Amino acid sequence: MQAFLKSACYPTLAPLIGCRFLSQSLIANLNIKCQVNGNLENKKSIAALTLISIALVAGLVVIYLDLKTDIDSLKDSNANLASEVQQLTNLLEESHINQTSNLPAVMIYNQTKYSVVFITNDRADGGIAEGTGFVYDSQGDIITNNHVIAGAANINVTFFDGVTTTAQIVGTPDVYSDLALIKVGNLPNQSLPLMIRNSTQLMVGEPVYAIGNPFGLSRSMTSGIVSQLGRVLRLGDLGVPPPEGDYSIADVIQTDAAINPGNSGGPLLDSSGSVVGVTFAIETGNSNATGFIGIGYAVPSVLLLRVIPALETTGHYYHPWVGIAYNSSYTGGMLVADIVSGGPADKAGLKVGDVIKRVDSVQVNLGDDFMIYLERYKSPGDTISLTIDRSGSAITKTLTLGTRQTSS
Repeated sequence: MQAFLKSACYPTLAPLIGCRFLSQSLIANLNIKCQVNGNLENKKSIAALTLISIALVAGLVVIYLDLKTDIDSLKDSNANLASEVQQLTNLLEESHINQTSNLPAVMIYNQTKYSVVFITNDRADGGIAEGTGFVYDSQGDIITNNHVIAGAANINVTFFDGVTTTAQIVGTPDVYSDLALIKVGNLPNQSLPLMIRNSTQLMVGEPVYAIGNPFGLSRSMTSGIVSQLGRVLRLGDLGVPPPEGDYSIADVIQTDAAINPGNSGGPLLDSSGSVVGVTFAIETGNSNATGFIGIGYAVPSVLLLRVIPALETTGHYYHPWVGIAYNSSYTGGMLVADIVSGGPADKAGLKVGDVIKRVDSVQVNLGDDFMIYLERYKSPGDTISLTIDRSGSAITKTLTLGTRQTSS
């Protein structure tokens, strides 16, 4: 303000500064006029600055609103772009599947037969167990079932060309998924790793094929369809003793492709020849039949893709643990029937009678849905958010997953 007033007064005084005979009254009058003019100019300046400030504030508000609109628009654009990228990825995957699917059975057999092996387990207790396996990588790793190589004293692997070699167990086989990894010293040149497809892409009705050694009949192939997905089988019903037998294998594939003793550990293939599961059990019904009655089961490849790399790199795979029992027949959520004292659910504040409606962003319609979600995507130490119906009131709990115990 001071600089502005100086520039307003001095031009009026400048022509008079050189006059020697300027009267005192004239000077006084001039000073008064300068002060009056200065006050007027001061008020005008304040008003002008006020108007400028209002204009600037209004301008900033407009700019802020424009920027906010642009940012929101950018967010929407990025969200749309992410959605479009995901759609494109899905289309590419579907295109790949479509291009290689619906191969005739003879072609599927011929492109995979050298990678499927016959396993003989000379058990330490004197018994002999037979099963199947398939090549996982070029380093000699072979996937099979835990129950095929359990209690082994010596494991022999026979390839399609008749070559037999010994194998060693890699890490600690996983009882909870019935998966195991064994390794041989050398692979025949034609025994290439099989492609593995994510089983979450499977649909009921898709054709599938099983290759294995049923009843010792090596290199046999059977065909069928995916009868159902997401089955949950209690390990105790498969002969596994506690504590592991108290748990279940989740997300199991049900098929009507013939599976018999000796098929265990073999690949379940889709119509492109990719592995979607590992055959491991059959339904016997009340007759305790030893042969196939139309219902067979396979461990899903989505679980295989979590377990096997862990066995290969660390020697162990640890499953998440919640510490609850649930009512498997209840629909509309996961009905908590019992809680392990001191377990993750107990620490998180869950109560018997709670109904879990959502886990993270996933809706839970059955207790099995909850188990499948954990087995597919979660590990011990992960935190999950639970939306719970407690006596008609919706509450949210945060739970940190523990680790399932094992007898080994």
